[in-house]
Amino acid sequence: MEWNSGKELCFQIIDLAKKAGIQECDVILQRGQSLSLQATKGAIDKSKITSTQVVGIRVIQDQKTGISASESLELDSLKMMVEQAKATSRYSGVDAYQSITQKNTADIILVPDRVKQKDPTSLQQKIDLAIRLEQDVLAVDKRIHNSPYSGYSDGEGESFYANHLGTFCYQKDRSFSAYTSALAAAEQAQAMYTSSSIGRSFAELDLGSCVKEASSVALRLLDAKPIPTGRYDVIFSTDEWESILSAHLGAFSAKAVKEGTSYYREKLMKSIAVSGLTMRDRPQYADGFSYSAFDDEGMPCQDLTVIDKGVLQSFFHNSATARFFKQKSTGHASRGAKGSLGVSPTQLVIDKGNASKSELYKGDVLKVIALKGLHSGTNAVSGHFSLALEGVMVKDGVEGQMVKDVTLSANFYDILNGIQAIGSTLEASSGRGFFSPEIRFSGMSVAGT
Repeated sequence: MEWNSGKELCFQIIDLAKKAGIQECDVILQRGQSLSLQATKGAIDKSKITSTQVVGIRVIQDQKTGISASESLELDSLKMMVEQAKATSRYSGVDAYQSITQKNTADIILVPDRVKQKDPTSLQQKIDLAIRLEQDVLAVDKRIHNSPYSGYSDGEGESFYANHLGTFCYQKDRSFSAYTSALAAAEQAQAMYTSSSIGRSFAELDLGSCVKEASSVALRLLDAKPIPTGRYDVIFSTDEWESILSAHLGAFSAKAVKEGTSYYREKLMKSIAVSGLTMRDRPQYADGFSYSAFDDEGMPCQDLTVIDKGVLQSFFHNSATARFFKQKSTGHASRGAKGSLGVSPTQLVIDKGNASKSELYKGDVLKVIALKGLHSGTNAVSGHFSLALEGVMVKDGVEGQMVKDVTLSANFYDILNGIQAIGSTLEASSGRGFFSPEIRFSGMSVAGT
């Protein structure tokens, strides 16, 4: 199905809704296909090809919202979906703030040139890559006796949005990824580490980096041990810093503010971090893999400064929260074909600071490379977290003792005011949806020996 056929389908559903007497409605159509391969003992152990499509409608009648979805695009199924949404709306509560009002002057169509071309990579090339990853890891060192997770995946996704006012939006993208793990053992010690690579084309995948990182870190972790209990300056890897931040993003949600669960609900235009910290949501940041041209209400996406030099400048808004707070939507509406209206960021980017590597790692620093128990050990409302970690002690820029079997405890909202230095180089997370310089946090509590 070409995108213009998808457009016709969306407006066909809207016409069905109008004929059913529905006042306001919008439609989300999502389609995707993916391939995943996992290698074990020199052969493909698991393979999966998936193709998905789901369409959903949101209707609003007399300030009451109804939602329904269908995986079938047959006319009878679409008619039933519309009727179910209409029936559901009758029994929902009144919401004076949710309304479908986005009317764009032109369609938004985003299809990158690279996606317009068919991927030339053969299935055999993809199989060979997955097998090679496992074999290359096992060949690094005799202490690496297994690679439990080695594989390849790719996927292509399409997203359509249309509403009763004629707004239509469409975007399509494609990505490729590879990953491998190294399980090392020596005497009584055992350690494992996983590394991955993501690209916009098959050729962009960096297998050598995956193998080197997974094997070298796993081997070094064989000598890891606890460090004495105390307070340590900490620098998180980009992935682990993303995990900590993501667990607390509800604090920046206007929906959470409206519901009274955001820690920052009384902090707008007030200082919440050191003056050197600036955080933006950049939906069209070119290097990101969560690039978005529009939100799930059809609103064009634009950059948003969330924290500016330590001051909370804005929450993430959809149209309903914006109406409630008498603000403008920031274009962060989030809704899947089957889901209700929410709020979420796209690509968070933290501005670079001016600290050099030598300044960041002056003296003793604990570099955290893995956190465990994030969901069970984090209270997103209060900000308290207590997490097991793996890492390395760094002294004046030189890596020393690897660390494990210790617990890091802190409060997310406090550590933003305990930032000691912000690096001058922007680094991407492994999924390339988050970008941040290295940040040195002072005096975090570590329970060890």
